[in-house]
Amino acid sequence: MDEPTPLSAAAEQHLLALPGLKYPQALVRQFPRIVNRLTELKDDPDALRHYFDELTHDARGGRRGFPFEVLMDLLALRERMLGDEPGLEVSDDTKWVS
Repeated sequence: MDEPTPLSAAAEQHLLALPGLKYPQALVRQFPRIVNRLTELKDDPDALRHYFDELTHDARGGRRGFPFEVLMDLLALRERMLGDEPGLEVSDDTKWVS
């Protein structure tokens, strides 16, 4: 089994430098690779917005989604990094938040 990708030093520094952000512990603990990717995209708002949308919208169908704490961390990061909030919809059919 592959070792999980650790949080990069650049990602850690970026998270600590974002003003008004509560440290996203659940996201960092469970999905450090996502935080690393968000950090890589931080200077490209269009690519960053697209990646956030991929993470929070089930375009392929059948995805489980994220635990609530991770989703809240993602939404807080999106707001801090892009200055916008996605319009979330809850589907009772799939129990997916998008």
